[in-house]
Amino acid sequence: PTRPIIMKGHTRPITQVLYNHDGDLIFSCSKDKVVTCWRSDSGERLGTYEQHRGAVNAIDVDRLTTTVASAASDSYVKLWEAQTGQKKGVFKVESSARAVNFALGDKLLLAAQDKQMGKQPAVFIYTIGKDEVTDGDYNEDGSLRSSFDDEANPMKYTAKLVHEEKSKINIVSAKWCDMNKTIVTAHEDGMVRKWDVETQKILKEVRACETHINSMSFSRDQTMLIAASQADQCGKLIDAKTLKVLKTYKSNRPINAAAISPTYNQVLIGGGIQARDVALVDSRMSHFEVDFWHICYQFYMGSARGHFGPVNSIDIHPNGKSFVSGGEEGEIRLHHMDSVYVKSSNQMEL
Repeated sequence: PTRPIIMKGHTRPITQVLYNHDGDLIFSCSKDKVVTCWRSDSGERLGTYEQHRGAVNAIDVDRLTTTVASAASDSYVKLWEAQTGQKKGVFKVESSARAVNFALGDKLLLAAQDKQMGKQPAVFIYTIGKDEVTDGDYNEDGSLRSSFDDEANPMKYTAKLVHEEKSKINIVSAKWCDMNKTIVTAHEDGMVRKWDVETQKILKEVRACETHINSMSFSRDQTMLIAASQADQCGKLIDAKTLKVLKTYKSNRPINAAAISPTYNQVLIGGGIQARDVALVDSRMSHFEVDFWHICYQFYMGSARGHFGPVNSIDIHPNGKSFVSGGEEGEIRLHHMDSVYVKSSNQMEL
């Protein structure tokens, strides 16, 4: 890649970076309680969304980039107008909110919570785009609620998914799948489960990793997903329909994040030694780079260096020609790939 653009706007570790569907904007969130919007070409900061009272753990943006969703440790999931930053919706889960994801069509939203304060890990489903008004859309005085932006009176969930037998295992990621008919969840014990939305029952479950899964993301067409494991030091490519592990990308360090290229046969994985051990080793041995692997043949292709803390999140531009990574040190690095990379990647596709 060319020289990266370093984007500084957060004061604590980055928890997620995300391109919008068109690829012209980047959204990021951090343990500093702030969600930030950036230009994806120049890295210019456009604005922030600030009303959470805890670390923001996850974000998502709808297809038209009109609404941004954020999930935070303050037990709230909030919706924001992407252009103005105004709050337009509030949902309260029962403990720390870990994941959030818009459904296809943007009329449904899911949020996952951690095991805290005596509450079980669970996935909540909210209806955010309604064709009909229901009793829950009215205030106590009988007036129609124009929005659900009041923390004292948040919108209620329409369904709840919880595994009673595995109630102590946290959910690290949750995504809609199969045209909103199912939800795929990744868990701290290395399991990946597929749930039926209508019945709230588990359809399939596999042990994708031996131990802890740190993150999970889909391919652009949602036919594959990739799970990153810090303890197993690898990324696992998984078939989204069967949950069968297809490929393994074995690294020499803990892996926190992984992403599938939307245009090339490549996956990106990143991580590094845990933050508490950074001061104990030489920076050259910390392995804070982002690695490129061939998705089919599983060979290492190269690295992009620069972070001086573990890489916590990676996302790739919809055209595959740039990527963004967020680190434990609070920096976001935007890489625009040069012509040599594009040419060589195109040649490998032949």
